[in-house]
Order: sequence, then C-alpha cells, then structure tokens
Amino acid sequence: MASVRSLAECAGIDASERVSLLFDYFGFARGKVPEDPDTSVTAQVSVLDQAARVDGHHFHLNVVRVGFDNLSATDFADGLMKLDYAVYRCRRIFAAQGLGIGRVQHYEIATADANGRDDLGTETEADDLSDEWSVDNDGIDAFVVRNISDPDYVGISPIEGDCDKGSGDDGLVAGEIGRPIEGAARTFAHEIGHFLGLPHNHGDDCPSTDSAQRNLMAQTRCVPMITGTNTRDVRNAVRLTAGDGNEIRDHCSVREGC
Repeated sequence: MASVRSLAECAGIDASERVSLLFDYFGFARGKVPEDPDTSVTAQVSVLDQAARVDGHHFHLNVVRVGFDNLSATDFADGLMKLDYAVYRCRRIFAAQGLGIGRVQHYEIATADANGRDDLGTETEADDLSDEWSVDNDGIDAFVVRNISDPDYVGISPIEGDCDKGSGDDGLVAGEIGRPIEGAARTFAHEIGHFLGLPHNHGDDCPSTDSAQRNLMAQTRCVPMITGTNTRDVRNAVRLTAGDGNEIRDHCSVREGC
C-alpha cells in the first residue's frame, strides 16, 4: 500500500514542504471535512483509504470556480462548502468500483476574465468555456459556474473527453453552484462520469428498473421520487455498475497505481 509520502509524490505534492492533509491530500478548499447534509451520517475521511485508492486506478481533478467573486460573502462560503461536499461524494461514488481520485486542486476564473461565461445561457457558451480555459497539468478540468440560465441543462461534458490539453474536449462544466447541495454533488459526479466515457444509461425514455434509475448516469429527470414528496432522490441515485467501472478504467485520464 502507498505511504502518505508516496501518495504525495504520485499526486505531484511537494512533501518536503508543510502540507495540509485535508487541503492538499483530500482536496477540500476550506481545509476541513464537509458536513453531510444527512444529519444521521458522520462525514469522515481516512488517510489509509485514500492511500489504498491511489495505490490502484485513479484520476486527478482540477476544480475551476468561475465568477465566484461575484457572489455575496455568504453565498461564496456556501459555494465552497458545496464544492467540498461534491469532492467528498465523488470519492465515495467512484471508490465503489475501485476507482480513486488522487490530486484535487482548486482554481478560479474571475468574473472580469470570464468573458461572460460565469452565467451560461447556451450549451455553446458552456463549450466555449472549456475551450478557452484549461489547467496545464494531467487533471480533468471541472468548471463550476456561478449560474446556468439555460433551463435545458444543469451540466455538460463530452462523452469520453480528451486528455490533450488545449483540445476542444478537454474539460467539462460540472454545474452551477446555486443548486441544492445533493443535486449539485450528483451533477458534478455525473458529468465526470461522462468525461470518463460513460453515456446516459437510457435513450429518450427513462430506464424501467429502479436500479437503473438510480445509476449515476441516469438523467436527473429519471431519478425516483422520495416517497411522499415531489423531490427526486438524487442522493441515492449514484450507483455505478462493474461495466461502468471497467469502461472508466480504459480512459486516458485514469492512471494505474502508484
């Protein structure tokens, strides 16, 4: 199993400098474990589990905030909390199929530099955002914007994105930060699933089985409702099949163990 030091070396972290386990190793922007919105669940992380995951197949992420400087102080703090929760949930979702998330780094595009891409009005603008910007490393660029005003989508990604930085399909829009926390986290993971090669698991019609409706790659409109409510159970619609895991392992972003 990889040690903490070898985990750092694999992730490109300079372990000779003072590092924060929660910020540098786990990728939490606030440097602390996010609270789980389900108060019956205690959110926790394990250095040993993280080392084991990076010892196997894993990929790196760049979380790129777009236009967050145009949020109020309260909304900005809430946004960072949602991003940390999305990272936390993603680690758990992909770990279920033996896939780790290694290095998670955070970047920001200010509103003044975003060319209006902080508020996406069309899918073309979403594509332009990931075409115009990229992080020069081997992580997947996941852009999270201040707002998406187009009602027809909540996130967008190429299916089997490109690992060649500077190409047209080398990044994804992982959603807008104003959505409820569980929906924002699921969309974040769902769009990463697309980038890693997974299409929707259905056509125009939703899947007929509960298990398929609760797969991560089912569209939100297909997720079953929470009993007695008008709210979709997005928290429990994050399953990945063994076949999904095998497809992801073949993607160029996925590295073998350290």
